[in-house]
Amino acid sequence: MSTLLSVNKVSFGYPGRHVLDSINFSAEGGEFIVLMGINGAGKTTLLDILAGLRFPDCGDILLRDRPLRAWPPRERSRRVSHLPQATQQDLPFTVEQMVLMGRYVHADRWFESDEDRRYAEDAMRRMDCLQFRYRPFSSLSGGEKQRILLAACVAQCPELMLFDEPATYLDVHQQLQCFTTLAELAREGALCIAITHDLNLALTHCTRVLILHQGKLAADFPTTEAAKASEWLTWLSPRLRMTHTPEGNPWVLYR
Repeated sequence: MSTLLSVNKVSFGYPGRHVLDSINFSAEGGEFIVLMGINGAGKTTLLDILAGLRFPDCGDILLRDRPLRAWPPRERSRRVSHLPQATQQDLPFTVEQMVLMGRYVHADRWFESDEDRRYAEDAMRRMDCLQFRYRPFSSLSGGEKQRILLAACVAQCPELMLFDEPATYLDVHQQLQCFTTLAELAREGALCIAITHDLNLALTHCTRVLILHQGKLAADFPTTEAAKASEWLTWLSPRLRMTHTPEGNPWVLYR
């Protein structure tokens, strides 16, 4: 079977600023990858490139061994979901209508099927927002809206799921719910890639860590190896120290 995602020597820059320099990695369904780096490291830019929203200056993104830009938009949208860091918040739709938008690429024009509604209901249940289904989206808090947007991505049922700081606005319990759900989706076969600055949330739930530093992919390792290669913490902050939980899992302390 072909590799789900291949990133081959991808470079990108803005006028007067080089951001990404020859990024290489590949990934398969079943992985939950966290993408980390300091502000301005190029994380969002790389995620946008993986989503097909930007094109690299050089290099290729392959989805199932096919260049990403060669996929027709509708077909690509069936395979790739993307939740950006910022979205329009004041939209005149109910929660259920918002989540059903994730089914648009599967629906027969504007008509949702019973199957689409079942997928949307399951997604709302998984993201703990089914109780809001008939409420106006605009009436919700920031954290509640974030759960709706996450549910729309889940309802889309893609192979590749991209999240730019998915726990934004979420309270502690919902952050845990969010990352637990994304880990479940990965175990069910999806490839999830998420940007986060919460080190311990990532180490607890993700399977693999990618670190961007000075335009390069400076580190790529399983989360189980995080404690053995703890020098990666210095690329994020000098105020971090690696330790372990009572169960023996890696855990980062702040000082």
